[in-house]
Amino acid sequence: MRLVWRHRVLTTDQLTTLGWNSYNTAKQRLATLHRLRALDRIRPWNPYGGSPWHYVLDTPGAEILAADEGMTLAEFGYRRDRILAGATSSQLSHTLGTNQVFVDLYARTREEARGAHLTWWTGRECAQEWGDIVRPDGAGTWTVSNRSTRFFVEYDNGTERLRRLREKVDAYHELALTAQVQGVVLFCLPSHKREAHLRRTLGSATPVPVATAVHGDHPAGQVWTRLDDAHLRPRHLFELGEQEEVHQPSLFGWEDACG
Repeated sequence: MRLVWRHRVLTTDQLTTLGWNSYNTAKQRLATLHRLRALDRIRPWNPYGGSPWHYVLDTPGAEILAADEGMTLAEFGYRRDRILAGATSSQLSHTLGTNQVFVDLYARTREEARGAHLTWWTGRECAQEWGDIVRPDGAGTWTVSNRSTRFFVEYDNGTERLRRLREKVDAYHELALTAQVQGVVLFCLPSHKREAHLRRTLGSATPVPVATAVHGDHPAGQVWTRLDDAHLRPRHLFELGEQEEVHQPSLFGWEDACG
């Protein structure tokens, strides 16, 4: 319930990856939560075929979470109409895409042999902290064997002008100067063509470190290319912060937060 509330909407596949090892078990447990009205679910129309269930927090579930924190439902910030609107709006693909970055990274931390750790902040949490300067779609720290990268996620569906993406890089520079908050800006782009256009627009001398990859690439993998790398060497996420020191963003609980 907390996971769905924090990320606003998650599909059956995403929740299976986050919480279970069996798809059938996940379906049964989620169906029970839906029957108890802890979660609600919708199946958005898809012109290309079937769509998975999309889960959101239902009102009784929100009441339980609010009571657990000693809040009223209003203080908790839950409104059913807004939750359902977010799960059916034109922004749904953007929300699910951003959440998929989190899901893919968190799934790696469940594999003990990989020794990976993720700290994650949602777009809403980032906006509460830095919204007057910049609003990342997500942010976090990715650590593998004591090698870490602090990052901001910009999940792009190709709907914004490239000039707007360049302005976002400038905003991250302002964040670094005014709040001493730094990290690698990760642009997740819908195609290699869009990626090439953005790299030409930004150039190699950006005021903050920037790396790009394409939708469908696993964010933990060797898929990120830094703009300042003349050799265009694809890197793993944990390698991206190694060229220059970046400082831990000053959010309460940043080190201890979990997905």
